[in-house]
Amino acid sequence: MSVINLIKKKGINPQTKQVIYFPQWTRRSTDTAMEIAEQMDGSTFSQGEIAGVLMDFPKRILRSLMNGNAAKIPGLGTFKLKVTGKTRTAIEDVTTAGCSAQVVFEVDPNLAAQLADAKFAFVAKPTPDGEQDVEEPTPNPGGNGGGG
Repeated sequence: MSVINLIKKKGINPQTKQVIYFPQWTRRSTDTAMEIAEQMDGSTFSQGEIAGVLMDFPKRILRSLMNGNAAKIPGLGTFKLKVTGKTRTAIEDVTTAGCSAQVVFEVDPNLAAQLADAKFAFVAKPTPDGEQDVEEPTPNPGGNGGGG
């Protein structure tokens, strides 16, 4: 299994206003559909075909959700639609006005179990004085201040 790279992040506890430090995953970059296709060695499909399917995938998920279905991909997870609207005290007052939808993703338990066995390592660079480099907090008025 690969190592998950972490940085040491500095934050502020919103309740106590105390400075806190915590590990946080650091994204190196984002793999494109073609880069993911290139990693699928031994497939009977070409890299272009795989990339095409991956790029078309969101449209098919959306179609399933719009038709009232969840979209389950074994080994990956299930895409579901969550709709919220205004609550009313009388059934005749319930309307579609103000409804909003969002996609909810539920990770496949087997994928989650593989992540549970992951190894972690810090990748922060040492500072000139030899101390471990810590990423400063970014302003996030609605954030939780850490642990993320």
